[in-house]
Amino acid sequence: MYDAIFVTPWPWWAAGGAIGLFVITMALVTGKMLGVSSGYGSACGWVSGLKAWKEKPFCEGWRTWFLAGLPLGGLAAAALAGGPHVVTALQAFGDSPALTGAAAFSGGALIGLGARWAGGCTSGHSIVGIALGSKGSLVATLGFMAAGFGVTQLLFRVFGVA
Repeated sequence: MYDAIFVTPWPWWAAGGAIGLFVITMALVTGKMLGVSSGYGSACGWVSGLKAWKEKPFCEGWRTWFLAGLPLGGLAAAALAGGPHVVTALQAFGDSPALTGAAAFSGGALIGLGARWAGGCTSGHSIVGIALGSKGSLVATLGFMAAGFGVTQLLFRVFGVA
């Protein structure tokens, strides 16, 4: 049973269904929406010392633990699987640390700008928004997917990135 839940990858329909049920249950039970960009915004507010965060420390919020749990959970899963196996899209830029760092920084800045402009990140719209029936999230997700497909085709067909 342990292997079926924690080791063997779930089929897409089971994993997607479990995530959708969790999101809807969390919204109904707690009235809170699960999302990364709002937690990241909270962390940025805490770091920059906004007045609201001086009155209520960031570390008391559940979003802190959610945000910290994402990379920590990935590291724990990698450790349980016998060690990390890092494969990233940044490997397409070769061995240049400067070029890889510039690409990572630029990509992060564009993702942050896009999340701000779209009123949430891709996971927030695609998982939470659609699960809660938001038409705006459906439109945003279709836009994210179209842009992703387009950029992928551009990278593979025009620039020859493999």
